[in-house]
Amino acid sequence: MATPFDDPSRLPVRDIMCIDCKSFFASTEAIRRGEYPLAAKIAVLSREESSGGLILAASPDTKRDYSVKLGTRKYEIKPNMDIELAAPHMGDYIRLNYRISQIVQQFTDEQHCFIYSIDEMFADITHSHALYGSNDEIAARMQDKIFKETGIVTTVGMGPNPLMAKLALDNAAKVQAPWRAYWGYTDVPTTLWKINSLTDFWSIGAKTATKLERMGIHSIYDLAHADRQRIKQKFGVLGDALYFHSWGIDYSDLAKRYVPRSDNRGYGNSQVLMRDYTTADDIETVLFEIADQVASRLRKHNVLGEIIGISVGFSEPDEHGRSGWSAQTKVDPTNETNDLIRAVRYLFESRWQGNALRNLGVRANRISKPSTFQLSLFTDDKRHEANLKLERTIDQIRSRYGYKAIVRGYSKKDSGTAIDRSSLVGGHQA
Repeated sequence: MATPFDDPSRLPVRDIMCIDCKSFFASTEAIRRGEYPLAAKIAVLSREESSGGLILAASPDTKRDYSVKLGTRKYEIKPNMDIELAAPHMGDYIRLNYRISQIVQQFTDEQHCFIYSIDEMFADITHSHALYGSNDEIAARMQDKIFKETGIVTTVGMGPNPLMAKLALDNAAKVQAPWRAYWGYTDVPTTLWKINSLTDFWSIGAKTATKLERMGIHSIYDLAHADRQRIKQKFGVLGDALYFHSWGIDYSDLAKRYVPRSDNRGYGNSQVLMRDYTTADDIETVLFEIADQVASRLRKHNVLGEIIGISVGFSEPDEHGRSGWSAQTKVDPTNETNDLIRAVRYLFESRWQGNALRNLGVRANRISKPSTFQLSLFTDDKRHEANLKLERTIDQIRSRYGYKAIVRGYSKKDSGTAIDRSSLVGGHQA
């Protein structure tokens, strides 16, 4: 049987690192308190005043001793647990992320660094060995420098491509000191193929795993030894990617950034609610606020949206095991807040069946430039121009004086969240 390893010359071979800041938010809060990050017992809570506040991060001992993890609710933290709850300071995390990225760039250049998330980044050090040594030596020097200058403990996965570096990080480097691991192509049978749960593999979610299991594929080994054409027929291009990933092959180049076509780009906002929202009026208040934010972003970029969609997440799965739903509708290209609100109201009222909700989102897709407006026979041209001028004025006032300088009436309701959220960074306390 032919395999992707039959011709080694076709395999991508570079020296890639995936660097993770261990329990980043919790570690930052521990350092603020003068504690060693890995010995602290801290959990960072999204909203301390709310019993439904979400745990954003927890220090390693907290995770191990109390099974507290991302998404744990405040009410699940019992009084007898030796955990210090801390409010998030997103501004500090962003500044620290920038400092760490600057340290990483001392071992390579900016072009060969890629920020993957606020606590994780990739670096291509293929051309750095003459100055800084082997992969392990560079990783050790990087870890030491980051710890001395910031106090943050980092873990480093290494491999011949970004996928292998990420898998080495998640499945080996994070397990124990010195928090470094290298996975190469020769290691695939003893590392990659030993990952039994499909969802433990990067890029395979629960839905994809279910589809694979229905095909008789229950592990990464099974995936690597399945019929490639059958997988491609089922999943399309994604199927080919899954097959080659199961062999540890990834042709991504950190120096070549993917830039999506403008017509594929969409604009959306979403939020996790701090309590169950159970009435249509309360839910629509938040949906309208989010629609206002999306419309403002469309106007800021001088574009129009033609497909308006909403997504909702249930507080608890329904009787069919569903955790939420999404819906969309086509409208005349627009960036007016009232147009988005009408579409959002229609979608919500036609689909909602009374479930208590904890997640809400609004999105505009099929983006275009406003070269011309297609007005219906029932649209007052002067009123349309006046509304657009008013909304742009509101945008300018908010841009200069802040969101709270001028708000819509529904945001003053008890169920509104936009005013409180306007002072947050990334949805959390600055």
